[in-house]
Amino acid sequence: MSAADNAAPPPDAPQPIQAQVTVSGTMAGVLRDLAALDGRSPEALAIEWAAGKLVIPEGTVGDAVDDWGLFDGPPDLASRAHEYLRAGRAA
Repeated sequence: MSAADNAAPPPDAPQPIQAQVTVSGTMAGVLRDLAALDGRSPEALAIEWAAGKLVIPEGTVGDAVDDWGLFDGPPDLASRAHEYLRAGRAA
């Protein structure tokens, strides 16, 4: 028997791919917090984020004026919320 006879035949299934992702800084904290809220591992979210499947916006929602363009309630809603709720008017 030669060494060539002892070699494993090529497998029918594709070989697994192993990947390692390192996330540091603020994004690492964001992914840890998201993982805790979502009940998933930070490692799984880091791989999804690195692959582009998980998109996390930079900054906070509402920083840009355009983020609030769909709000069409009365301009004094915050100062008169109690009055609006008592009157039964939904803004």
